[in-house]
Amino acid sequence: MRIVKRLLPLLALPALCLAPPACRPLMKEVFQTPTVKLADIELAGNPFAAPGGLVGAVLALRVTNPNSYGLTLASVVYTAAIGSEKLADGERNEEIRIEPSGDTIVRVPVTLRTDAFASALKQVLNARAVPYEFNGTVGVVAPLVGTVRVPFSKNGTIDPADILRKKGIGFN
Repeated sequence: MRIVKRLLPLLALPALCLAPPACRPLMKEVFQTPTVKLADIELAGNPFAAPGGLVGAVLALRVTNPNSYGLTLASVVYTAAIGSEKLADGERNEEIRIEPSGDTIVRVPVTLRTDAFASALKQVLNARAVPYEFNGTVGVVAPLVGTVRVPFSKNGTIDPADILRKKGIGFN
């Protein structure tokens, strides 16, 4: 009888987990939130020759999944600004598999407004350094926990002299 009393709570656990709200605290202990970093930004064309005032770009996001099981990335929401110009904002809803226990590079196509891009370029050329900022969130679907929003951000400054030096053009 004593053994049955000890086993009774363990036997009740699966029954409790049939109701998702009861499992959420248990799953949160098992689920580890992934990390997201902006790894690269690539222009997909010439911003000054783009038809319709829009140019394509691709954000490469590095999603690190610390869990021993795969996850699904369901959405990416983003904004991009250089100086005082907002170059892009939007949302991409596309399911992408995130591999377990490691990094997955997720490529997100975005559209930049060429008028804002040209204005931002003028700011860069007229200043010693101009701030840039890319922000967003990634919606990751986790078992029983639901969708978890994971933020990402990258900011810094653009220095035209540094860009020219990296291209091999120097000033004396």
